[in-house]
Formats: sequence, C-alpha cells, structure tokens
Amino acid sequence: MRLALAHLGRQESLPRLLKILVPLVHQAREEGALALLLPELVLGRQGEEDLPQALEALAGESRMRVVAGYLAQGPRNRLGVFPQGPFYDKVHPFLALGEEGDEGVEPGEGPVVWEFQGRRFGLALCYDLDFPELFRSYALMGAEVFLVGSAWPGEYQELLLVLARARAAENQAYLLLANRADTGSPSFAVAPDGHLLGLKDEEGLLLFDLDFAFLEAYRTRYPILRHRRPEAYRL
Repeated sequence: MRLALAHLGRQESLPRLLKILVPLVHQAREEGALALLLPELVLGRQGEEDLPQALEALAGESRMRVVAGYLAQGPRNRLGVFPQGPFYDKVHPFLALGEEGDEGVEPGEGPVVWEFQGRRFGLALCYDLDFPELFRSYALMGAEVFLVGSAWPGEYQELLLVLARARAAENQAYLLLANRADTGSPSFAVAPDGHLLGLKDEEGLLLFDLDFAFLEAYRTRYPILRHRRPEAYRL
C-alpha cells in the first residue's frame, strides 16, 4: 500500500491552501498513493469553517483519501479523514502552551481507528506522541499503522524522532508523521522495527510503500504484544 505525506507550512487562507494542496493531491494520486496525510492545524483562522467541506470535495473529486489536521467547532484540534471520516480529536492538548482552557481547545475523548483497504490505522496529533498509552491502545485494537499530524518545534526535533521511533517499535507498527514546515521539524515515516524509512525537511511530497507482509512476519517472529503481562503492571 502506497501512502503520501505532505510537508507544508500553515497557510493563512483557504484559497492559498487549496492552491498548494490541489496539485499535491493529484500528484500523489498519479504516483499511486491511496491516501495523503497533512500536518496539524494546516490552516489559520481565516476560512477554517469552510475547510472540511473543501477537503470533502477535493477528496471525492480526486478519488483520494485526505487526512488533515484543522481546528473544528468546540473548539477541537482535529485530524479528519476525507471523505466521510472518521474524525479524531486530540486527546492530549499541549498544556505548556495553553492549548487547553477557556481560550484553548477541548481534549478528545479517546482513540479513533480508521479502517481502510482491510487495514487499521490509529490517528494521533503531535503531543500525543509523548503518551505511549494511546499508541498501545491502538495496537491492542489491531492498528498496524499510526498516522500523526504534527506541528513539532524544530528545537526539539531529536526528541520527536526518538518518540516516534519508540511508538512504532514498541507496537510493531508503521508510523507516518506529517509535520508543518513552518515549525522547523521534518516529516518522516518509521518502520515496525523502529528504523527510519525516509525524511523530508523541504516542502513537498514524500511517498512510502507499506509492506504488510514484513509487518506480519516481524510480529510473528517477535510477538511483543502477546508477551505483555498487564496483571503485573501498576498504572
């Protein structure tokens, strides 16, 4: 299965975003990708209420799944799959920057799995990476791929790579992360054994072929999830 990431900066108007995004969606489709992952909060305040409808139309017209981060009513920091969902609201707002509260966003209620092409995808956003419980929950729900929209600061990009590789390796799942180009951190993908598949720090597309035969063989050889002992943990 071929998937694509878009490494792009936050745009301040919907027309500007679509001018950049439409060619990327069609390029990804022409190169064989079935879905395109966009970063967290990819659009500024101007036109955000019209973004879901525009993405619904673009995804339908291109026959692509578009997975995008945006600010939804609530407000909620949301990662939505277009067309038709599902929609994940960020479980862990970044409290250090005031992302929760009267003027911030409401936290999501729990994990959301997207079923596509016979596979299960766990959806997450940025700061969620600091919480392994969410990703382990996805693995126990049968997820084989984690899709993460992000706006991770460049000064902490080494931490970003460490956390992402850990979340992938400890759950033996692919992890694809689309980061906002204006924040200074790259977009990349990680294999189920934790090694980096590719990285992009310039605006544009990055495509990956996910090998589910490798994933299944790796999980069979090293059955980490079956070796868990939840009765012994005190959480």
